[in-house]
Formats: sequence, structure tokens, C-alpha cells
Amino acid sequence: MKSYLFIAVFVSSLAAGLAWAVPSPTSATCNISCTVAEVAEWSRNSLPVAIDIDASPSTSLVLYTNGDVKITADNPDTVQLSKDALTVYKLEYNGCGTDQTDGRAVTCSQYDSFLSNDLTVRRIPSDGTVEVILSVKVSSETIHLVDSGRHCATQTLTVCWKS
Repeated sequence: MKSYLFIAVFVSSLAAGLAWAVPSPTSATCNISCTVAEVAEWSRNSLPVAIDIDASPSTSLVLYTNGDVKITADNPDTVQLSKDALTVYKLEYNGCGTDQTDGRAVTCSQYDSFLSNDLTVRRIPSDGTVEVILSVKVSSETIHLVDSGRHCATQTLTVCWKS
């Protein structure tokens, strides 16, 4: 029986020695930084539906941004539906008047002066998206038989950083 006790004591001493050999916990710190890229992009490359003045005179597109941006419009003669018809555009936002990213609505403006002054979209920190709604209206004092048929125009909206 003595040898059995001797072995038990020896194993117990060996286990105690291993516990002393485990290193104590240590800590390390690391400073981490990152730069978030500036984002100003449309949800699509073009408006999802063509505007049909007879059926639905507006369409919309989502703008994603993490800063204040401005929207401009190209105003060549190609944004006018017909040389004898007055083409006017309007721009609105889904968040107008609320605590959301938005801008000042633009009332109807003639095709050649639409957004001639850059339009600022102010970003609210908790909201980085805004629905931009483009509407178009055409009126004509005189409609001629030669003007009948389908007329098309293309309006281009550009977003860039507010300087």
C-alpha cells in the first residue's frame, strides 16, 4: 500500500507543477481607424419608368448619400418635347418638410431653366436616402396637325458634392 500512496503523491506533485507553468493572461491594444468613402449615387442608371404625360406625369428614383450634395440638370433643346409646346419640369422629394434627407421642392420650371441654380440636398445623419420625384407637364397654345404623333425628350439629372 505504501507504493500506491507514493505514486499518488508523485502524480499530484506533477499536476501542481504544470499549473505553475501556465503564463498569466496578457493584453494588447491596437488603434484602428478607417475612412468611409463619400457616397452619392442613384439606385439605378436611369429612371425606372418612362414618363407618359397622358397616363402618369411623374417617376422617381432613390438617391443614396452620406453628405450634402447638389442636383443639376442638363437643359439643351432636346429636353423640350416639341418646339411648339411649353415643356415644364418639377422636382420633389419624399421627405420634404420632415426630419429626413431632402431638399427644397422645385416648382414647375421651363425646360431651358430647370435647375439652372443648383439644388442642394441636405443629408440628415440618421437618413442617407431620398426619393427624388421628377414630373413633367406640357402645354401648347396652338396644336398643329403636323405636330401630331409621338414626341420624346430626355432629361438628365446629375448629382455631385456640394462645395
